[in-house]
Amino acid sequence: MKSIKNLLLVSTAICFAGCVTGYTLVATGVNSIDTLQVSAGPGWNLAPNYAGTGRRKNSQTWTQDGMLLDRLVFVPAVADGEALLVVADESAALPVFRKDMLPNEIEELAESTFVKIYGEGNAIFSTSNLRPQTFGDHRGIMFDVEAQVTESPDYRGMVGAFVVDEKLYFMYYLAAHPHYYVKHRDEAEAIIKSATLAVVAEQA
Repeated sequence: MKSIKNLLLVSTAICFAGCVTGYTLVATGVNSIDTLQVSAGPGWNLAPNYAGTGRRKNSQTWTQDGMLLDRLVFVPAVADGEALLVVADESAALPVFRKDMLPNEIEELAESTFVKIYGEGNAIFSTSNLRPQTFGDHRGIMFDVEAQVTESPDYRGMVGAFVVDEKLYFMYYLAAHPHYYVKHRDEAEAIIKSATLAVVAEQA
């Protein structure tokens, strides 16, 4: 697996290139990410499909100031037995979601996934403040994240997650601490808390 330093350098280069050719402005108001819906305020930019670390095909990554500084990631409809994110290195096995996971087990799944994605031995992730959260009509959880990354700023963030029809809907905000984390924290938290499912998905 690539070191976190290399991943961040690649992310930075992609971000600068994307500012010209790949990034698009996220519409203010309700946005759909697969079957997931969230309400966005102004200033967020949708990263191109090739950008970011661990992207699933139906996920999206938003940023305000560039992905090295802040990112808001939406991962909808993770089925039983699937990993939250993906990696090119097939030897780097990621933990998988199980439909009967308890809230603390989903928290552990997120922590283990982040460590794998950002490089074992290069990053330390910890989670805290596990709490209930309602997403539309669905009961879920939120918790906080802290990360120490080799040769990089410390990061802070939060995760929101809920399970519907045995599928996990997973969202996280991660930003350089303190400036960028504080700068966008309230907006990111409001977007995560606004998450619900499209009516057609609930009736299917």
